[in-house]
Amino acid sequence: MFSEVTFGSFLSDCFFGLRFDTFAICAVNVLFIIFSLLPVKQFYGKAYQKFLKYLFIILNSVFLLPNCVDFAYFPFIKKRSGADLFNQVGGQTDIGKLLPQYIRDFWWVLAIYILLVILLIWLYKRIKVESPPALLTSLKSKLTIAGIFILACGLTFLGIRGGFGRNPIDIIDAGIYAAPSEVPLVLNTTFTLVKSLDKKELKEYKFFNDTELRALYNPVYKKRDTLPFAKKNVVILILESYAKEYTAGGKAGVSYTPFLDSLAKHCFVFSNSFANGSKSIEGIPAILSGLPHLMENPYINSSYSGNVQSSLASILGKEGYSTAFFHGGINGTMNFDSYARMAGYQNYFGRNEYNNDDDFDGFWGIWDEPYLQYTVKKMSELKEPFHSSIFTLSSHHPYFVPDKYKGKFPKGTLENSASIAYTDLSLRKFFESAQKTPWYKNTLFVLVADHTSLSDHPFYKNIAGQQCIPIFFYSPSDSLTGEDQRSFSQIDIVPSVLDYLHYNKSFFAFGQSYMRKQNNNCYYYINGNLMLVADSLLLSFNNNEIRSVHNFKRDSVLGKNLMGKYPQLETKLSRQFKAFIQTHNAAVVNNKMSLK
Repeated sequence: MFSEVTFGSFLSDCFFGLRFDTFAICAVNVLFIIFSLLPVKQFYGKAYQKFLKYLFIILNSVFLLPNCVDFAYFPFIKKRSGADLFNQVGGQTDIGKLLPQYIRDFWWVLAIYILLVILLIWLYKRIKVESPPALLTSLKSKLTIAGIFILACGLTFLGIRGGFGRNPIDIIDAGIYAAPSEVPLVLNTTFTLVKSLDKKELKEYKFFNDTELRALYNPVYKKRDTLPFAKKNVVILILESYAKEYTAGGKAGVSYTPFLDSLAKHCFVFSNSFANGSKSIEGIPAILSGLPHLMENPYINSSYSGNVQSSLASILGKEGYSTAFFHGGINGTMNFDSYARMAGYQNYFGRNEYNNDDDFDGFWGIWDEPYLQYTVKKMSELKEPFHSSIFTLSSHHPYFVPDKYKGKFPKGTLENSASIAYTDLSLRKFFESAQKTPWYKNTLFVLVADHTSLSDHPFYKNIAGQQCIPIFFYSPSDSLTGEDQRSFSQIDIVPSVLDYLHYNKSFFAFGQSYMRKQNNNCYYYINGNLMLVADSLLLSFNNNEIRSVHNFKRDSVLGKNLMGKYPQLETKLSRQFKAFIQTHNAAVVNNKMSLK
């Protein structure tokens, strides 16, 4: 399954996999470790030792089993199994009939498993516990054993946590150590299983047969462009917590973004644009990989985070692009460094790489102004063509600005007005510096927010307005200007950029290019409901059935539920929604989010 992996890479994967193996060993055996080291005399009794033996054998036998199952299952799903394995097995209504066939087809898996359990028992029996009864009589021996117990518990805790890192180890962290295709070699199935047990899995649906489904929605973009592939640089500027409300385009009667407003006059503007999530950890995959947030857990922290994905980095990287992910935040924040690796970015530049804490804001990372200047410098060192993603951070809570700018920005009604204006200033200086580089004119800039933030306008506080963000395309070298009033979301960026470049190969994308939209639907998840935006309509779905319909352009506070007023339109949109959910869930669950 890994024929392209070199021997050196294989050894590296095995070595870094020890971190994940340590978690599995410690998590599975935490009770055994504690009971083995309790400073009690009963430890040396036969009954206690028998209890330890069965505890060890049963726990390890149980968790060896899913690793063995993956010997046969991995070729089908191309990833380590997680808790979704139970859902798939549980969803088989005829599992009683299927199980004998599975055993017949994969008898060798069962044989290997039995041999491993026998080996486990044999090795355990070779351990002899022989200790003099007087061991616990002196104060010194009691303190020694108590100290060993405390130390072992501490080391076990570190093993389960994955070390002293900022965040506990998770599935996506494997992307730090290996190429996306090699991540299953670094991971073990016990780790992915345990880590995904508390994560709600997606459910597969069968609303339509394949023919009906593809007529309604097809995520595969067939090669169609006859023009040559324009290998322009692509820079995605992701603005932290930037609601459309803060810009002149928001028409809320106030703007904190004079530069962004002036730049918009020279851009192609999506004036009815939406975020597919409500947090950074949800927005980044939507923007860069076209993965909408449609489940309880963010994709980055879900059991599917190890899936192969189509992203701008993975697609353009295969065409010879240099790729880099820039985020001035503390390395490891929200696992963005791990995600970047999984998405195919060749380089990651965080606070550590910036390497100058004189510009540290004291909370999240490097101030936007110096960090954006740093990105211009680093991009000038990349081989063209390149694709870079730049994620700002200064407009995040606690909304501070550098001391030299305090009191310099117009005071708005919102707590974050100064930090929004500071990031806008930083953007202006970024473009001033970028204009002086040789790569500037051969670059497509995409400006987009990851999600919204504070609001004092009634519309931007409701479930439609709170997803409204700015999305602009800017190309200094051509006439890419104008306005698209159709609904457009973050997941539409990947296919739109590829179409703009005249990318001439087939690719997979959940979103839709603005150049060839089948429909104008946008999707997001909020408060247990799935939402669909279709131009001026907002529909909410629960258990895949319409619960409300609002015209948010005519009814800015969503006070009037129009459900039942337009039955034909509702039926049409409901079918489109079900086609999208059926396709999305099947692709994510079965690890088919790319064309290989």
